[in-house]
Amino acid sequence: MTISCNQKKENSETESIVKENNTTRFYSKAVGDTFSISVRLPNDYNPKEKYPVAYVLDANIYFDIIATTINKYNELGLAPSAILVGIGYKDLQTLDSLRNRDDTYPIANAEYEMTVSGGADKFLSFINTELVPHIDTEYKTDTTKRVLMGHSLGGYFTSYALLQNVLGRQNSFSGFIAASPSLHYNKYYLLDQFKTIAQQQSGNNKVKAYFTFGELEDKEDEDEPNSKKIGEVAKEMTTFLAEKQSKSLDFKCDIFSNLAHMDTPIPSFIKGLQWTLQTNK
Repeated sequence: MTISCNQKKENSETESIVKENNTTRFYSKAVGDTFSISVRLPNDYNPKEKYPVAYVLDANIYFDIIATTINKYNELGLAPSAILVGIGYKDLQTLDSLRNRDDTYPIANAEYEMTVSGGADKFLSFINTELVPHIDTEYKTDTTKRVLMGHSLGGYFTSYALLQNVLGRQNSFSGFIAASPSLHYNKYYLLDQFKTIAQQQSGNNKVKAYFTFGELEDKEDEDEPNSKKIGEVAKEMTTFLAEKQSKSLDFKCDIFSNLAHMDTPIPSFIKGLQWTLQTNK
């Protein structure tokens, strides 16, 4: 079952969700724009039971692949049954332009030459206050098991959402999966934020955070001035969040050998879901 979302032209405050040709068009008041939302139920979906929900960003790229893989892994007993929700845009061209707006915070430094940026706070508000309640109403969900996952800038947004959780500002998600997050954004702004607050706050709920990087990303970034090595970034994240592991956060970070930046999302999402949704992983 696949659903996508976009704003109806004559959209009103009471008509924010429109279905057309098996597509849900979801207008967000928080962002002031329309998103395409896709939903795939597990093969063994039973309306009498409750299921974890995994929210994947950049759904135009990753939704179909992850939906098929998760269901097949579940059939083989290698992954738990879960509802998959994809958050995407009208098309790939729209995704390419608007993910800069929605996945980043704060507004980008001039060197990035982004026409729009810095809207992660509004995007997170949309997910927390509009999308999650809608999904919980439409499907049998386990509200204690929600996972957010993204790659690259989507991984940066996932990191931003984790930061808000650590600060106690939101607790919609119990799991965060960030594949090759673009933590270099704004001169490692989020790394500095984690370093500042990690020893001061404890989140509202026990969560798991799984971060990954590709070993070959260092070669891809070797021409970037002032860029940190992947191992250094991973070590800093682990150090900043280490003491959280016995409190509100269980943090895990993997570096995949012989994988580049664009190679990490699929294995990261699969391994991350196995770990965040199963206590024995």
